[in-house]
Amino acid sequence: MATSRRFLRPLLYTSIVAATGGGVLYYVNRPRSIPGSDPASVPPPRYTDNGKLSPPRFPLVKPRDEQIADLKKSSGVNSTINAVQKTTSGILGSLSKHDQDASGGGQGKSQEEEPYDLLVIGGGATGAGIALDAVTRGLKVAMVEREDFASGTSSKSTKLVHGGVRYLEKAVWDLDYNQYALVKEALRERKYFLDTAPHLSNWLPIMIPVQKWWQAPYFWAGTKFYDFLAGSEGIESSYFLTKSRALDAFPMLKKENLFGALVYYGKRLQPKCRVCMLIQV
Repeated sequence: MATSRRFLRPLLYTSIVAATGGGVLYYVNRPRSIPGSDPASVPPPRYTDNGKLSPPRFPLVKPRDEQIADLKKSSGVNSTINAVQKTTSGILGSLSKHDQDASGGGQGKSQEEEPYDLLVIGGGATGAGIALDAVTRGLKVAMVEREDFASGTSSKSTKLVHGGVRYLEKAVWDLDYNQYALVKEALRERKYFLDTAPHLSNWLPIMIPVQKWWQAPYFWAGTKFYDFLAGSEGIESSYFLTKSRALDAFPMLKKENLFGALVYYGKRLQPKCRVCMLIQV
C-alpha cells in the first residue's frame, strides 16, 4: 500500500502540473479570431407561421467614399496605386467607352469621367460573386474575363461546396487547430449557402470504397464526426453500404478486395448557366 502511494502521488502531481501548464499555454496562445465563429452578416430569409417569406434585413452599408477608403487602406496601395492605374487604364478606358456607346452618348461624358471603384479579374463563380456583392454595396464594378464566363475552373472542377473531410483527418492526426478551424468555417459557409441560395446548388452523395475491414470503423467514425461538425442541415447523414449494395449503386467499382463503402453528402454548384444568371443580375 505504501509502495503504491509512493508511485501514485508523483504521478498525480505530474498530471496536475501538466494539465495546468497546458491550460496556461493554450490561454496565452489561443486564437483571437476563430474563422467561421462569426454569424452571417446577412441572415438567411425565413418563413413565418403563415407560410409567407420574410426577407432578410441587410446591415447598414457604409457610403461609397468610405468603402473605397477602406479598400485602399486594407490593400496598402498608397505607393502602388499609380502603377495599378497605368496598368488598368486601357481596360477601364475601353469599358467606359463601351458604356458610353451602350448608353447612346447622352450620358457618356459623365460616365467616362467617373472611374470604376473595383476591377474584378476573372468571370467565374468567385469573380461573379465578388462583383455582385460589390454592386449591392453601391460600388461601380468592372469585370473582365479572358474567355467566356465560367469557362475555366468553374466549369472543369467538381464544383463542390464541401467542408473538407481530408482536412478534418489532418486536423485530428496532426493536432492542427488551423485545419479544424478551416473545416468549421467551410461548413458554416456551406450552411449559409444552403439557406440563402438553395436554388444554386444541390446535394451530392459521395461514396468512399472500403477495401480493408479495419477501414470501415475508421471511415465511419470520420464521416460521423464530419456530420456532427456540420450540424443540422436537413440532409441524410453518412451511412455504410455492404459490398453487394455498393456494387448495385456503382457497378464499375473494383470488386477485388472490396469490403463495402461509406457514403457522405457534399454540396455541388449548378452548371455554368447559374453563374451566367448571376452575372446578368
